[in-house]
Amino acid sequence: MQIYNGLLYTCSGDKTVRAFDLITRKCVSMFEGHSTKVNCLLVTQSAGIPGRLYTGSSDHTIRCYSIKTTECIEQFCQLDRVLCLHSRWKILFAGLANGSVVSFSLKMNKQLDVLECHNPRAVSCLASAQEGARRILLVGSYDCTISVRDAKSGLLLRTLEGHTKTVLCMKVVNDLVFSGSSDQSVHAHNIHTGELVRIYKGHSHAVTVVSILGKVMVTACLDKLVRVYELQSHDRLQVYGGHKDMVMCMAIHKSMIYTGCYDGSVQAVRLNLMQNYRCWWHGCSLIFGVADHLKHHLLTDHTNANFQTLKCRWRNCDTFFTARNGSKQDTPKHMQKHAEEDSKLDP
Repeated sequence: MQIYNGLLYTCSGDKTVRAFDLITRKCVSMFEGHSTKVNCLLVTQSAGIPGRLYTGSSDHTIRCYSIKTTECIEQFCQLDRVLCLHSRWKILFAGLANGSVVSFSLKMNKQLDVLECHNPRAVSCLASAQEGARRILLVGSYDCTISVRDAKSGLLLRTLEGHTKTVLCMKVVNDLVFSGSSDQSVHAHNIHTGELVRIYKGHSHAVTVVSILGKVMVTACLDKLVRVYELQSHDRLQVYGGHKDMVMCMAIHKSMIYTGCYDGSVQAVRLNLMQNYRCWWHGCSLIFGVADHLKHHLLTDHTNANFQTLKCRWRNCDTFFTARNGSKQDTPKHMQKHAEEDSKLDP
C-alpha cells in the first residue's frame, strides 16, 4: 500500500489496485487488467512526468496506469513474477522471482536493463542509497541475504548477512538499512561497511514491513501485531493489535498507521506513544497503545472461546468463570474492566 495525495492505494490478490479517500474511506478508483494477483504498486510523479501508477503482478507483467483516468498506458512483459518495485533517480526498479532486477526510465517509460542479482532465488524487496557519487541499489532476497550493488551496472559491492530466512522488507536511514525477515527479527546493517549493528527481537512470526519515524521503528508482522521500538535502546515501547488476520502491509501518514491484512481488510489507528495499556496477565508483558486492542488481546490470546472453566490470571485477580453456572458471558465485561481500569503502567 502507498499513500499519495490524500489517497490510499492498495493492491491485492483480487487482481486489482484500489484507491481510497483517506477522509471518506470510500473507494474512489479501481485499476484493472492483471490476470492474477498484484504483488506490488508504486505511485510516482515528478517534474514533467504526470502522476502514474506502476503495478507488478504474478502474471509476469508490470502495468503503467494514468492515476487520473485509471487507463493502462503501457504494459511491460517480464520473464517471471514481479514481486517488488522501487523508484529513485527517475528510474523504476522491479524485482523478479527469478532473481533479476529490471530497470526502467520513468521519463521515457521504457525498459533500460536487466541486472542478474540473486538468480535463481527470488528478489523480495528493494531499497537505494548513495555512496559518495555512486548510486547504490540494495537487493533483498529469498536466499536470506541483501546484496549491495552499483545501481547502474549491478556490480556486487558487498553482501549483508545475518538473516536465516527470506528478507521481506527494507528501510534505509542514513548509513543504516533496517531489514525485516521471515526469521522473526529486524537487523540493522551499516550499508558501507557491511557490519551488523543491531538486532531487534520480540516478533513471533515473519516481519513484513519496517518503517522508521524519527527515533522509533514501527514494524508489521504476520502475528497480527504492529510493534513500536525505540531505535537506540532496542526496547519495545508499544504494540497495536485488533487485527483478525496477518498484517501484510503498512503505511504511516500524519501519525496514522494504516495496515492491510490477509483477509482483505484495511485498518487505521493513531500512533500515540503517550497512551499505554499494559497487559498484567501472568507471563505477558505487552503494552498496547489502544485499550480496545488490549481487550481484544485478552479475549483472543488469553481466553479460549470454548472454555468450560477459566481462571482470570490478571495480577491480584482470582475471578473464576464457568460455563455451567452461566458466568461465562461475563468474561468480555470483566476483561474490558481490566483493559480500561487496571492496565496502568507501574510508576
